[in-house]
Parts: sequence; structure tokens; C-alpha cells
Amino acid sequence: MANIAESLRKQLEELPISPGVYLFSDAKSKLLYVGKARNLRARVRSYFQNTPKGPRIERMVAKIAKLEIVITRTEAEALLLENSFIKNNKPHFNVMLRDDKTYPYIKITDEPYPRVVLTRRRKKGSDTLFGPYPSARAARQTIRLIHQHFKVRSCDLALGQKSYRPCLQYHIKRCEAPCDFRVAEGEYQKGVDRAALFLAGKQDDLIQEISNQMQAAAADLAFERAAYFRDLLGLVTRVQNPQKVTSLQYQRLDVVTTSADGWKGVVLIMAIRAGSIVRSSQFKVEWEDDPHSDLGKWLTHYYLNHEDPPDELVVPEGAGLELLSQAFSETRGRKLQVTVPQRGTKKRLLAMADETIRANLELQAAEHEEHPGVVQLADVLSLHALPKRMECFDISNTQGTLSVASMVSFLDGKPDKKNYRKFNIKTVEGPNDFASMAEVVGRRYRRLLDEGKALPDLIIVDGGLGQLHAAHEVLCDLGLGDHPLIGLAKREEWVYRTADNEPIIIPHHEPALRMLQHIRNEAHRFGITFHRSKRAKNMVKSALEEIPGLGPARIKKLLNHFGSVKRIRDADPQQLSQVVGPKIAENIRQVLK
Repeated sequence: MANIAESLRKQLEELPISPGVYLFSDAKSKLLYVGKARNLRARVRSYFQNTPKGPRIERMVAKIAKLEIVITRTEAEALLLENSFIKNNKPHFNVMLRDDKTYPYIKITDEPYPRVVLTRRRKKGSDTLFGPYPSARAARQTIRLIHQHFKVRSCDLALGQKSYRPCLQYHIKRCEAPCDFRVAEGEYQKGVDRAALFLAGKQDDLIQEISNQMQAAAADLAFERAAYFRDLLGLVTRVQNPQKVTSLQYQRLDVVTTSADGWKGVVLIMAIRAGSIVRSSQFKVEWEDDPHSDLGKWLTHYYLNHEDPPDELVVPEGAGLELLSQAFSETRGRKLQVTVPQRGTKKRLLAMADETIRANLELQAAEHEEHPGVVQLADVLSLHALPKRMECFDISNTQGTLSVASMVSFLDGKPDKKNYRKFNIKTVEGPNDFASMAEVVGRRYRRLLDEGKALPDLIIVDGGLGQLHAAHEVLCDLGLGDHPLIGLAKREEWVYRTADNEPIIIPHHEPALRMLQHIRNEAHRFGITFHRSKRAKNMVKSALEEIPGLGPARIKKLLNHFGSVKRIRDADPQQLSQVVGPKIAENIRQVLK
């Protein structure tokens, strides 16, 4: 404690041996961290002792200048007070669910025609929330499923007072057009109620309700409506059947497990309702002390703010959650049972969760492994190093006019769009793809050499031997004749190298060729888009150049003022006259109108 300020040292000496909450602030009185303790003296003093701490806690301790405490009667009271402080003040170093934006929720709005939307705010009100979800992507995928199959509207119109024209969602049968009052509010609400059952994981109730609706529609000879319910029933059944894990009808059971790697870790929560897995959520966390003790703290914050808490938690051995159970009783008014299973069904469920988290971590690790196409291509081309960064060139023109080139960059087999480049062909006239390729390749790598920037591991040109040798010749002039370079011929999808004229034939099902095709197609798409844009601008310029009295200077002046030919066409004579005078304004109206 040698580097602690004298005022802080005196506070540490006077700390009581009682439960409570402690608050660390910096020299500017900005709140850094809020924590709870069973023994304030032991807990607070531990931060300033020479014991291993996580990097985040070490950074926080270095900033501490002030200390405040709040004494409570019990540790459970301290836990609840800590949670309140974190939610209201959002201290920078409290990373465990410190604000309501940490995880996304799905909300069914309280409106005349409710919507299903993603939200990160848990404001109290009559809206219904489901979640939290581990990522916005997972929540959005679920919302798309609901829009597609339950006919809940996706628009944000304020409905109930005026009519709107139905959008595309109505015509493709994904919405019943409440905007045009084509469905009664009560009938629309039935679809919303089905979506709520689906989100709550009550598949059995939902299946029964849909079956009744299907039979009623069939009895009324409304066969199209009956077919809709039949398809919806199939969807819900497919979602439910793979998730059945036990015949024991646990009404509300969550299985929790964790994996730690140093100070970082992952928590997996598998929610089981009526014997089915309704959610499997994985959260990244950063531990403060010990993963086992911190798991209890993390789960406490998680479930104290949860919209769908269970009646029972199944946890691994060592996760002390007695405090959670006590705090849950005080806030929710009911007991939360915590079980560390030793055998039987719950033990098997915990093993399933352990296997799930292990498999997910392996998949995430695999994402950072080398792309199989990159590895195979290095072997096929006998490269000394993996072609992690590749750049591919393509030429686009219209019968030799408006020639442009595109260059796309791929990193580890994936598009690196911030390094895409477009080129106007400056030195070549007419349809000469070879010379155009030589120009852009030379311009690209001459600039990289001049700026001292790294070269790609592999250069690819779209075309056969002609384009390849044109590119190779200019690279030789730059002193890069030995740099890895290939051409990909479109017709046969053969790969050519400068060393010989015989192609390398990679089978179509191999990842190396599929990756090369992806790169080449992306270069072609990027180039065509640029060429179309240039062609459209040229047509605009041609239309204006046909107007008597308009030269380059006045065309530029008009475009700068109005922004487009369409706006020039729509302008009235007085507006045009203010820019180019009444006589030329009349000429413009005669040509463009």
C-alpha cells in the first residue's frame, strides 16, 4: 500500500467489519466502480494488496483517489443496493450488465396493432419484453421468423386512425394489412398472441391453439386459411421436436455452465420449459477475482433484471449462489431453488450444457483458423507463404469506350472492402484489355512502392495468358517480376502462371477454386457497378451538351446548383434564368421537357 494517498490510507484503516457497498472514485470525483462485500474491511483492502488481479481491475486501482461506503444489515441488502447503484450510475469499470443496453430484448409493443421490435431499453410500461438475447443478430433472426410466419406487421406506422396503402409485405402474404383496415383488430391480436407464445417457449399451448384454428377453418371450408395454419403448425412442431431433452416436465428450469480462460470467460444459460430447450444463450464475461465466485455475482445481476426468471437453477459445483437465492426472494417474492446435481437427469442436462459450450468455443476458434481455400491455394501454387492478402483486377468497358478497372482485396479468404479501389483508364484508347490491365497494375504497385506500403501475398488478374503477361511485364519493370501472380480464365476456370503456358486445373468442388471464383466475381461486380455509374454520368453530360449555348462551364454551374439533370428538368423558367439567363433557360426547357 506504499503508493496510496494518505487520506485514502486512513480510510482503509477505519473500515468496519460489516456488510455493505463500497464506491471507488477518481481525483475528479467520477465514479469508477461499485461493489458489495460481506466484510467491507477485508474486501476493500484486498484491492490494494500485492495479489494477482485482472488487467481491468489493475487499471481501475491505479485511478482510485476516493472511497465511500454504505453499511447494510445483510449481504443480500448490499447486493440489491450494489445493483441499484450500477444501474443508475453506470460506472466505467463495472462490466457485468452495468446498463440496460448490454443485451437486446424482443418487445411486443402496446399499440392498437402491436409490433414485434428489437430494443435495448427495459423501461417499465405495458409493453411485453422477451429476453435478453445474447446478440442483436439472434434477436433479429427471431423477429424475421415472426414477421414471416405470424403475420405481425414490420412497419412503424401509427395505425388506428388513418388508412395507408398496403405495402409489399401484404402482397407476399406476410402481413394482413392492418394499415388499410383489412383485418379486424381482434383477429390481428390473435397472431400477436401466437407470437408471444412462441417467444415464451410455450410450444405446447401454441400447437393446441393453432390446431384448433386449423380445424375451425377447415370446418368453415376456408381452405386457404386452413393451409396457413397447417404450415404454421409444421413450423412450430419442427422448432419443438429437436429441442425435447427430457420427459420430466420442469416448468421453469435454467441450466448454467461456464468456461474460463484467464480473466475472460463465457457463460452459457440453457432455458428449459416443459421439457424443451426454449433458449440457449452464450455471454462473454470478464472475471474480477475467481470465475466460480464471480459466476454467482454475474448470475445475480443477470436474474435480478430478467424478464423470464426460472424457478430452479442447475449449476456446476463451486458456484456459490446462496446469496442469489436470498436476494431473489426479497425482490421477486418467491424462492429460487439452486441445485448442484450429482446424478440423474439434471446431471445429464448439465453435461449437455458443458458439451454445448465446448463445441461453441471450438467453432469460434475455428473461425480464426486459416481459410481452407487459402491453405490449399498455397499448396497448389507452391507458394512460400500463405496468400493471406490477395488483390484481384478486372477491366470493364463498352466496346472500348468508358474503360474502367476495379481491384478488390481479400484478407484470409474474406472481402476487405475498405481496401477496394476503382481506376479510370487514362492512357489506353479503344478495346485493349491487355494494355488497360498493364496500366492499372502498374499504377497500383508503383504507388505502394512509393509509399512504402506492404504488397499483397498474391496478385490475381481476371483473364488468361494475355492479361497475365501484360501484368507480369509491368511488374518486371517495377522490380517485382518474381512476385506471386496468377490469371483466372473465365471459360474453363483454369489458373495460369507466368512460369509456363500450361494451365493449372483445380477441380470445381475444391475450396481453392471456389475462393478464386468468389474473388474474381467480386472484382467483376465492383467493376460493373463503377462502369454503370460512369456511363450514367456520361449520358447526363451528353444530354446537356446538346443544348445550344451550354458549354462545360455552364453545365458545371447548373449541376452544382441543381444537383442532377432531373432537377434541372423539373426547374421552372425563373429558377433556370437565375443560373444561366432567360435565353438559355428557354433552350433547356425545349430540349429536356
